[in-house]
Amino acid sequence: MNNKEIILKSVQYIEAHLKEEISVLDMANSVYYSLYHFIRLFQNVTGYSPKTYLQQRRLSEALIELKNTDKKIIDIAFDYQFNSHEAFSRAFKKQFGMNPKQIKNGFSHSNLPLINPVNEDYLYQSEKARNEPPQVIELPRISLSGISFFLSDDCKINDLSREWGQFMQEVPTIKNRRQPERFYQVQYWSENQELGGLYFFIGAELRNHNEIQPQLVNKTIPEGRYLRFIHKGLANKVGYTYKYIYNQFLPETDYKLTKPFNFEFYGKKCLGPDNPESESEIYIPVE
Repeated sequence: MNNKEIILKSVQYIEAHLKEEISVLDMANSVYYSLYHFIRLFQNVTGYSPKTYLQQRRLSEALIELKNTDKKIIDIAFDYQFNSHEAFSRAFKKQFGMNPKQIKNGFSHSNLPLINPVNEDYLYQSEKARNEPPQVIELPRISLSGISFFLSDDCKINDLSREWGQFMQEVPTIKNRRQPERFYQVQYWSENQELGGLYFFIGAELRNHNEIQPQLVNKTIPEGRYLRFIHKGLANKVGYTYKYIYNQFLPETDYKLTKPFNFEFYGKKCLGPDNPESESEIYIPVE
């Protein structure tokens, strides 16, 4: 087995024992590795330490049970190997920024950093972002024209090919777009947690805002400081890179998010949504 296959096998072991008392040594033994080498390999391949991954997976599954079952908080805490209500609540708040009771009371969890099981797609798609530290970029104001839409959390769409197709039909009507053409996709969210979804905008960069096509929407990306990450691979797998950015990279740094949006830029290295060698740039506004 190669290194990724070894880690995927250890993840299967972890997932099968989330509600049992297991140690990192047990994980290492499940793939016949020494403790020292297993910890280093797991960290290098997934971006998590084995202990952190185990706890975050337990908390993510616990949150789902809090939301969808009538089980008591203390019973869920014990199920996932927390020895007290206090220990569970403390770890839960550290990961999600709220306490378990708030979830029980119906608070929306759509934007919380749930950690899904590591799988082959995750290991492949977020590899470039993990191995290349982001650049800090100062961007000027960027003017865009395009289409805007909303996708709810229960929407089953995992790519935006239909929306991009609709937009590309309108591109020739944007007379004041920059040349060569520069395309963007912006994701932004409302402070209203009950909406349960994300707003999206797909657009082309403009030379100015003087001309407006009535069938399109004009928006502005504000000037400021951004972290630039690289996503390499299929477009419909970019979610794995976003999970790495928000759930692993940012929590370990002192960067603070400054605005409720992020965006992607598609430059010369963008070879199409279905090309595994394609690269896009992800920009996160920070201070």
